[in-house]
Amino acid sequence: MTEKKRFISLHVRLMLVMLLAIALSLGAYFLAQSVGQYLIGHFYMSDSAVEARNRATIEELQYYVQQNNLSSRNTDAIARWTIKKGDVYILLYKDQRLALEAGWWGIDSEMLGAEDLQALSSSVKIYPLNFRDGLFQAVVYDFSESSMYDLVTLCAVGIACLLFALMMLSYNRGITRSIVMVSQEVQQIGSGDLSLRLQARGRDELTLLMESVEQMRVSLARKTEEEREALKKNSELISAMSHDIRNPLTALLGYLDLLQREQYRSKSEAESYVQAAYDKAVQLKELTDELLRYSLLFGSKELPLELQSYDAQILLSQLLGEQSVSLQQAGFSVQVLPLELNCFIQVDVLYLKRVLDNLFDNVRKYADPARPVTVGVFDEADELHVCIGNTVAQLTSPVESNKIGLKTCQKILGQMNGRLVRHEEAGKFSAEIVLPRTDAGGVSNS
Repeated sequence: MTEKKRFISLHVRLMLVMLLAIALSLGAYFLAQSVGQYLIGHFYMSDSAVEARNRATIEELQYYVQQNNLSSRNTDAIARWTIKKGDVYILLYKDQRLALEAGWWGIDSEMLGAEDLQALSSSVKIYPLNFRDGLFQAVVYDFSESSMYDLVTLCAVGIACLLFALMMLSYNRGITRSIVMVSQEVQQIGSGDLSLRLQARGRDELTLLMESVEQMRVSLARKTEEEREALKKNSELISAMSHDIRNPLTALLGYLDLLQREQYRSKSEAESYVQAAYDKAVQLKELTDELLRYSLLFGSKELPLELQSYDAQILLSQLLGEQSVSLQQAGFSVQVLPLELNCFIQVDVLYLKRVLDNLFDNVRKYADPARPVTVGVFDEADELHVCIGNTVAQLTSPVESNKIGLKTCQKILGQMNGRLVRHEEAGKFSAEIVLPRTDAGGVSNS
């Protein structure tokens, strides 16, 4: 036994995917931040790296001073260089006193001469710097790591956004691919390929859509197969009936031709020709009746029935009485059980008579004339039952039957909200017409 999958709508799935994407994106953001900060602290801010950058800054400034032949009093030129540099802060000392302070803002002269070089931490690296007016001691503070941290933050945000976008695009791509696949499969079915079986691969609205399309495909395939089978049977029956009609018709024309040309030796021989022609005409009538019953069964989806309410006692007494008399004339012994009915039935009399004609014709064909035929009517559970029972004859040559008569009866009774029930056991056969009882106004009692 397969376990039924829990349904998850596309809306809920979208929310879950979005929450998962946000969680993973935040995780990727903090991970990228941590990794970037570690790399900056471990490599970029190591003592050797800082020393190398500070030394490179001093060398660059020394080159700039020499190229422009600057003295410590050329503060505007020094300010332009530090502003352009942007991420350094330089202190210049002369005779252990602060002579110049320059940074990304320019020159600061408020503290000049106030700060002593010896007051700085012993860990600060001091570099010599030659100006036109003498040798100075320089202390460099590098702040370029701030731009590195900004770059790491920007990269972390970019990675988080990229991961979020990729997850949402992947989800949307899966939904779109499923929709396109369903569309292609529906187009194949629409083009006539009913053998394509759709496999439901999810637990959402698309799965319900695929299951509905699959049910539609199965229904179309079944109806197409039924139509193909009906056309096959129709072709076979028409071929068989055409052959059956041609034989008696040829014989009938032959007898009539002999009579027309007076090709007989005596009056008795002519009468035998007439009787033979009559028998062939009766056979033709039976075959055409069979064709009419077939067209009735397969020619239209609904029969043009006009249901009216009748007193069951009066109607069935008349119809069954006529059929019983016809059977007795054919040499059958008929036992009609007394009818004691007090109800109404809603039927089309002409079509109900056609049903009884078919059933009693089958009695004439297949019943044993030496055994009685029983006809009875009784009501049970708000239904009226008309039963016709007989003993099946032991025929030396079996009578071919395509069951069209019984199928016609089933179709007619079905449109009357009734049914036909058949029983056959130990050589006994019975056909049972079941119709719903109604009150006098035509309302069903069931």
